[in-house]
Amino acid sequence: MTVTITIDGGKSQLRMLLRTPEGRRLAVGPGFSYRPHEDGVDRILAAVRDAAATIAVPSRVAGVVAGLTGLPGEDAERRRLAHALTGLLGGPAVVVEDSVLAHAGVLGGAGVVLCVGTGTTVLAVAADGAHARLDGWGPHLGDRGSAYAVGLAGMRAATAAYDRTGPGTELADRLVAALGGRDLAALQRYYRDPDLVPRTAAFAVDVLDAADRADPVARRICAGAATDLAAAAQAATARLRLDGAERRVSYSGRLLAPGNVLHRALSAELAARGLPLVAPRAEPLDGGPTLLDGTGPYARLLADQSPGGAA
Repeated sequence: MTVTITIDGGKSQLRMLLRTPEGRRLAVGPGFSYRPHEDGVDRILAAVRDAAATIAVPSRVAGVVAGLTGLPGEDAERRRLAHALTGLLGGPAVVVEDSVLAHAGVLGGAGVVLCVGTGTTVLAVAADGAHARLDGWGPHLGDRGSAYAVGLAGMRAATAAYDRTGPGTELADRLVAALGGRDLAALQRYYRDPDLVPRTAAFAVDVLDAADRADPVARRICAGAATDLAAAAQAATARLRLDGAERRVSYSGRLLAPGNVLHRALSAELAARGLPLVAPRAEPLDGGPTLLDGTGPYARLLADQSPGGAA
């Protein structure tokens, strides 16, 4: 068994998995979000350094795969990041979007994966390597069905309940607790928070908990998110004309915990569209070796993710 490093980096946290013949070691670092006038490379590298400092990384490794939510869009930035990771971690590094890593870990073959975290990205891959990516538009333009979308909808429902322009919901009291009050100072702290997006996404936990307690407002929010996610999976399937065993859907992200209200609603929505929801075979971090080995239908996708490719 060769020594490899897989990195799964998002807005909430960064996780690093070191695989050696002796076993697996997991490290955690801070997440990272876009900042004005930054390309994001230095912020990503800082998060990787923080994680690497908590485990004993060998001087040389066979390969590094980094699946990142904030993957730089410009070729020069992506090359700079890959080069820096190679020097930092001691092995040739490949950087890809987090959805690619998730797909390789969750399915390891043809099908659709819903990457539902702070944001939403949907990746469909056919057996011949053809692929389609939906959403990933970010919190203002897309991320339908994401933790941010669910959290924001819950917050808005809570304020409507306070103003008595919407139905009552236990989310109103939960919002006051999350903000630390309902006065001007509490609102200003919320809006001035540099981590406004992940903080809003965190309120999705309250929405799902309220939905599990049969709060009708929270349940409607979860039903809407499930519809958005199922519609994206259906569109991705249609775009690639997936057929037979390729018409399977799985997911990554803690928001879709098996058996919770959102998971149940999504399963029902997909079934109505003739799409089976299958359990993930593994987590995104387990997709690293699949990508490094070039197994499965990922060669074309990796080529398109490389600087100068068609991604």
